[in-house]
Amino acid sequence: MEQAILAGECGCMYISPFVHELKAVFDETYDDGGANLALCLEAQQYYEHYSYPTRVKAAALLSVAEAKGLAGVAAITIPPDLLRTLASTEVLGQDIDELSLFAKSKRSKGNEPVRRTYMDDETSWREAFSKAYDGKGSRLTGEAIDAFKEYQIKGEQLMLEKEKR
Repeated sequence: MEQAILAGECGCMYISPFVHELKAVFDETYDDGGANLALCLEAQQYYEHYSYPTRVKAAALLSVAEAKGLAGVAAITIPPDLLRTLASTEVLGQDIDELSLFAKSKRSKGNEPVRRTYMDDETSWREAFSKAYDGKGSRLTGEAIDAFKEYQIKGEQLMLEKEKR
């Protein structure tokens, strides 16, 4: 949540929380322990409660159930295979009411989110981020950056090969 709060304070238009570790998206044999759908809900509720313009665009979904669970999020990215499956899946309003975290949260009004700020306090942000997700946040961010770099390099190589033809 620390990154989401800071992004909102900085005025970012969107955040794109990965509900699964990036490795789970590219390696079907890897089990990341399950989707983190709650982060999308928590961030969107935080932004709405404190009137931040930032919106949540959920990413790295792996199943129709996860897509249904995120019904109500501001935006979503869905890989082509999952989009095809979702397009051929009957979705009833009752399904959404039962499965959507957003629908459930509207029915059970709970505590207001605690306002936190990191805009002018990098030390507090780094400390909070390093403790988040049992200390895995920094490692997972590094792994994601490495994966994106690898695909950037592959994309550049592909373009150079096409230019040579």
